[in-house]
Amino acid sequence: MDPIKSITERIARDFVPPENPVSPSSEPENRFGLGDPDCPICHGAGFVIRGGDGTPGSGTMAACQCRTRKFENEGKSARSAAANLSGYEQMTFDSFSVEGRGQLRAEQKESLNYARECAKKFAANPTDWLLYTGRFGTGKTHLAAAIANYALAHGIDVIFQPVPDLLDQLRMGYGNTADSYEDRFDRFRTIPLLILDDLGAQSPTAWAEEKLYQIINYRYVNKLPTVVTSNVNMRDWDGRIASRLRDPMVNHISMQVPDYRDPLSGSAIDDDISILHLLYDRSFDNFDSRRSERLSDRAAAELARAYTEALDFAQNPSGWLVLAGPSGIGKTHLAAAIGNYRRERMDNPVFVTASDLLDHLRATFSPSSTATYDTVFDQVRNAPLLILNYLDTMNATPWAREKMYQILNYRYQSKKPTVITLLKPVKDVDPNIRSRLVDAKTCTVVQMFDVPMYNTNPEIDLAELQNVRGARKSR
Repeated sequence: MDPIKSITERIARDFVPPENPVSPSSEPENRFGLGDPDCPICHGAGFVIRGGDGTPGSGTMAACQCRTRKFENEGKSARSAAANLSGYEQMTFDSFSVEGRGQLRAEQKESLNYARECAKKFAANPTDWLLYTGRFGTGKTHLAAAIANYALAHGIDVIFQPVPDLLDQLRMGYGNTADSYEDRFDRFRTIPLLILDDLGAQSPTAWAEEKLYQIINYRYVNKLPTVVTSNVNMRDWDGRIASRLRDPMVNHISMQVPDYRDPLSGSAIDDDISILHLLYDRSFDNFDSRRSERLSDRAAAELARAYTEALDFAQNPSGWLVLAGPSGIGKTHLAAAIGNYRRERMDNPVFVTASDLLDHLRATFSPSSTATYDTVFDQVRNAPLLILNYLDTMNATPWAREKMYQILNYRYQSKKPTVITLLKPVKDVDPNIRSRLVDAKTCTVVQMFDVPMYNTNPEIDLAELQNVRGARKSR
């Protein structure tokens, strides 16, 4: 049997032109890059003979493992270049920092850990869609790039592309015969995993919106795994794109944490309507249940039920919850606690007082308004969770009643979670709206009219407290 070196030398000679013969006694040259010249198995030939009895022509020729590794490495390099991850290689799940981001509250750390776990879960099994929203510097791009790097390492074809760059890539395809617009467009539509970073940062031209919609809609219809990040409020997106990203197949994670580059900055997206960020300190843990002798049994029972119903709703927001009772008994605190609980779990609730909401709607008719009536109306109507404070204090004009009924009726028909606080009993609410509130299958009503008003000193009744305040003002 010929020694393996002689066989590989013979194979090498077969791949060398006659004018450059290889001496059997010399080491084969790696002239055509067939294998690794330092490979102890094929000595650079790139192939080996497997099986056979040693006679000429017996056995089969197979690629050497050094040649296989070479093609694997070339394939990885090609996939890495196509993935557009240059500069993002260090963005991994392990390098995503939670503890090193300054003075974060416990719920903010929890939300970052939750966002990372969702990204890891998606990377391990990329199905459906993942949407990260939040202000600059919250870690959205890092998690998206970590997903892309994980996919690339596990042999999944992926493209990571900031949306403005994607549109530039499409534009450069016009007139390019080697890589045409059609080829690029089809690649973005059909890649097994597409990650769109910074949706909303592009120039909002008609062409750009149309191309993005075509890509997103194709992937939506064909259920191709997609990750999207954005620091723009969803109400400012193209309506067609926003409707796709509101689908239940999209796991929407709102990252309400400070910019890691500027930890002292605010922790929420600026929002002209929702005032939940002003009530960030209202939680179930610091709710004063006032369980003492000064509460009657009935009042204590009403307050206990309100707390339990609010906590249950926060943990599983479905249907409607109405808290009814006079001022100063804790309704707003419980409503805000629900909102803060859901925000910590990556929801994006809207908390607004009814009269303020109507003022916002009226303001959109001003020529100087930067928001349209439709965008404000749609934001409230389609909020994942709407908390409407003091519904029965709005200016009860026919226009106001009609707008509020339209919002609430839409949410009633579409079964969107809603929390409402009232100062009066449900029976005194506008009849059209009351018809929705008395539906026991949808709405839970908690009456709190026996609960007394909060007091700075339990020993001082309200009349005496007013006298004290009057005396202070006269000084």
